[in-house]
Amino acid sequence: MKSDELLFDEAKKLHINGEIKNAQVIYLQLLKKNSNNSNLLFLLATTCVQLNDYQKGKDFINKSLKINSNFPESYNGRGIIFAEEGNYLKAIKDYDKALSLRQNYFDANLNKAVALKEISEFNESIKYFEICIRLRPNDFKIYNNLGNLYRKLKKYNTAHKSYTQAIKLNQNFAEAYSNRGDLLESYLNQFEKAIEDYDNVLRINKNFNYIKGKKLHTKMILNDWKDYNDEIEVIKNDIKNQKKTIYPFPHMSLIDDPEQQKIITELYLNNNNLIATKQEIKLKSDKIIVGYFSAEFHNHPVMHLMLDVFKNHNKSEFEIYGFSIGPSKDGWTERVKKYFDKFIDASNMSDVEIKSLSKKLKLDIAVNLTGLTFNARYSIFFNKLATKQINYLGYPGTMGTKCFDYIIADKIVIPEENKKYFSEKVIYLPNCYQANQEKIEISNKNLNKKDFGLPQDKFIFGCFNNSYKITPLIFESWMNILKKCESSVLWLLQDKELGRRNLLKEAEIQGVNKERIIFAEKVLVKEHLKRLELIDLFLDTFPYNAHTTASEAIRAGIPILTLKGKSFPSRVASSILTNVGLENLIVSNLKDYETKAISLAKNYEEIESLKNHLAQEKNLSKLFDSKVFTKDLEKIYKKIIN
Repeated sequence: MKSDELLFDEAKKLHINGEIKNAQVIYLQLLKKNSNNSNLLFLLATTCVQLNDYQKGKDFINKSLKINSNFPESYNGRGIIFAEEGNYLKAIKDYDKALSLRQNYFDANLNKAVALKEISEFNESIKYFEICIRLRPNDFKIYNNLGNLYRKLKKYNTAHKSYTQAIKLNQNFAEAYSNRGDLLESYLNQFEKAIEDYDNVLRINKNFNYIKGKKLHTKMILNDWKDYNDEIEVIKNDIKNQKKTIYPFPHMSLIDDPEQQKIITELYLNNNNLIATKQEIKLKSDKIIVGYFSAEFHNHPVMHLMLDVFKNHNKSEFEIYGFSIGPSKDGWTERVKKYFDKFIDASNMSDVEIKSLSKKLKLDIAVNLTGLTFNARYSIFFNKLATKQINYLGYPGTMGTKCFDYIIADKIVIPEENKKYFSEKVIYLPNCYQANQEKIEISNKNLNKKDFGLPQDKFIFGCFNNSYKITPLIFESWMNILKKCESSVLWLLQDKELGRRNLLKEAEIQGVNKERIIFAEKVLVKEHLKRLELIDLFLDTFPYNAHTTASEAIRAGIPILTLKGKSFPSRVASSILTNVGLENLIVSNLKDYETKAISLAKNYEEIESLKNHLAQEKNLSKLFDSKVFTKDLEKIYKKIIN
């Protein structure tokens, strides 16, 4: 028979090697003989935490502390349990107790730093990470964590230095390359360097989550289509094999497949280990309380579309609260917030704090206007912030979780046969799903083609969609159109200089003189709307259509030619065109798209007829009737609550 000492050594070896359950069995066996061993109780608690049995782990920890109240490991261990439960304040209290017993206790300093980060105490968190660096100056993971914090604080150059230091300490640290690449792509606009970092990740680990999709999306921003077809096929194959290869939003601009979109969204959310929790909220009897959650309460297309909805809400029946969950603020923030009964800057609030506030405000409906786009904080909705939760507008696809009760759409963007690709219940507006302002200020300048380098005597094809929406396939169609319409040019929005050069190079490869591709710089919205009037025919992208841009073109009286696909983002322009009576500009394949564009370019009388139609119809259509739209939206809110 083995001695207790040998059994204890055996259990620790099993524990270290990851055989948690086997180790736990021996610890329990030993505990029967020595129930007052605080270290043994602590180790048992550790196994429970590793097996996700937090309550039992807490019980063992508390027993350990009753025996020995000066055991820092136990306080640190209990802090870990509180943190896993989302109770970061209690966790920090325990970490502080551990540190009072052992000041240079690395694990407790590190855990406190992480907990402070979770409650958005970023500056305090940095202090404790810096203590960790002092204790372990060659710990590359700490520098990576610091980089993440500095990024949250918008100290992008400092974040870059932190990631770089992590890489210097470990040149095979894939996570730091990935994080630095994200920083370069999203905040520093150094796209080529971002691609280099993503390539380094692939060098280290070809199956690193989402890296293939991130690299391809960054290349699409630059219109860099080298190896495009191969990369797309790899991503498609990865999705078939249930690999986390691309984020849901970039996928929309590349592949027209709603079933695939649902698969990758579900994979993505599962990756975050989020579980929807029910929250029973007592409904108020007088007004319906709606919380609008957005990372775009600033100069952003979502706010341009939603402004009149906030303004037109019936305040005798509704209370509306704005929750700003993004870091950006500008003049539009001030413009929008005045329409809310209460406007909350939640950008630095933790998920727990937002849940607590939502409960206090007794939200009936929580509307997610950001979805899975940039700066999204989808995890807050897993806390069930309101009786009913809605996915709307900012993200044209499913959230892939039952936590969202509804998605608001129309019969065109989500036809009946596509409901199966949405985890939410689809609820339909009677007209176009997309909100719009009734009136927008348009520049009164007298603009002409010469002001923008456009030829006076040529037919102007135009597309002012973002560069990443331009796929090689749609660009090839545009070049085919230009070759058949010799007296025409293509007017595009200039995004990145390298993207401009890449498009011009590709045009010449396809036999089109680069002089026929003209680029427009970004200008103020009112000037942008005015210059749109110079376009003869707007050529839509596929599979990610113009959305806000399509409404702007229609408002400017410009006809849009669109290709309707299967997925939500590939059908938005079709919805907009249908609502102004221009269904004849909707096609279902590239051949018809090219044929229709060529025909219209050679028949200017028809173009003029379409523009005359829009001049009348855009004022009669409900597309820009924000009062009717808001009433229809309120009917939906009443229906799902009552």
